[in-house]
Amino acid sequence: MTQATMHVKERSEAIQRAQRALKALGEHPRSSKKELGHAREHVNACYSHASGEHVWSAVAQVEAMAERRYGVPSTEEQRQQTEAAGEDLEEPATAARGRAAEDRAIPSTSSTTDVELTPTSSR
Repeated sequence: MTQATMHVKERSEAIQRAQRALKALGEHPRSSKKELGHAREHVNACYSHASGEHVWSAVAQVEAMAERRYGVPSTEEQRQQTEAAGEDLEEPATAARGRAAEDRAIPSTSSTTDVELTPTSSR
């Protein structure tokens, strides 16, 4: 096997990353059909190219499209976050957006809870 040919596991990882980026792009309300079609072409290229260089280039292009739309963390950042949290790699960008939304929605709840606990404990 030459270096240019990908192993099945590596291709699978590349395709999963490209699909996650495409899904994140598709979830954004401002993504156009044209943009999604272009991203889908890059995902399809992951299946059709034998060269690892071409496949990773296609993945990078889809991820870059999602980054421009969302500010999605880079692949290395996603990998570090996943390893640190011990989570599955399924939909890290979506999960991160959900956690960020929860953090924005409940900042006063956590500090209110701390404040409420102190008075009830002293009674």
